[in-house]
Amino acid sequence: MKKIFAIVTIMLGALIITGCSALETTKEYSANGVSVTMDEGFVQKENVAYTTYFLSDNAMFLALKEDFSSLSQIGLSENSSLKDYAEVIKTANNLENEFKEQDNFMYTTYESEVSGKEFFYLAAVYKTDDSFWLVNFACSSSDKDVYTKKFLEWAKTVKFEK
Repeated sequence: MKKIFAIVTIMLGALIITGCSALETTKEYSANGVSVTMDEGFVQKENVAYTTYFLSDNAMFLALKEDFSSLSQIGLSENSSLKDYAEVIKTANNLENEFKEQDNFMYTTYESEVSGKEFFYLAAVYKTDDSFWLVNFACSSSDKDVYTKKFLEWAKTVKFEK
């Protein structure tokens, strides 16, 4: 009996140390030229303002594809850098935080009120052969501490069809 108790205690300790990440399952979601790997439980929804929209009980994924041709009106083209696009997003949305570089994307975080509810966002920008993409991960501001790290991990998995 003592051996069983010791084994169970060691296993529980290992789960606590790893943050229970072994218990979480992920899934790749794909629609309209973009894919992302996130926790299970998201469903695709329609949103006229975004190219792709996935929603779960606690988080959102919103992706907007902006072709170079449509951005030419504001001086962006295929020769523009990801930093140029990030600056346009920052200015257009009155964001105060700077964009940070991470792997193949740049990101910033911000909070905003929508319909009387406070939301936390991680906005990531990407560049493909024919467009820039703005990807927003969002959750309730009260869940910010739970989702910040997840959003960054999910942002690393974003891929685009050629």
